[in-house]
Amino acid sequence: MAYYQAVQKVMGGAAATSTFARLFLLPDVARCGGGQGPDRLDALTAIVDRATKGQAPDSLPTKAVDGSGETTSSRPTYPFPYVAENTTGGSPDTPSSYTPVRSAAEAGLTPNRLGSFRSGYEEVGNWVHGKWVVTHGKA
Repeated sequence: MAYYQAVQKVMGGAAATSTFARLFLLPDVARCGGGQGPDRLDALTAIVDRATKGQAPDSLPTKAVDGSGETTSSRPTYPFPYVAENTTGGSPDTPSSYTPVRSAAEAGLTPNRLGSFRSGYEEVGNWVHGKWVVTHGKA
């Protein structure tokens, strides 16, 4: 989130940034998947549609599956700082029960940044004489 907010700051705000980048967070999902929230999504279709049709996604469908691969629930996820909230009172396992709501937890959030987000902080890897060598980018 800190990096995305830094991009927004440099690029002129949320509206300008959303023309080329969006951040989708999966609530209640552990870092590498699993957790209590739906952790499966097809981001590739959204990326292909953006590249080929010029259509940026307003939401991404997510789903949870059981051990046999059957879908047990699904829910939309919305671009930061919006979250899916069940505003209809419908089933929590049905996507149509949800609408995007600006997250109260994210409002005014200022993540701690380690270092700066400027060109040159990157690490670059390359093969050198048969070994993978990582160096710091140029400032």
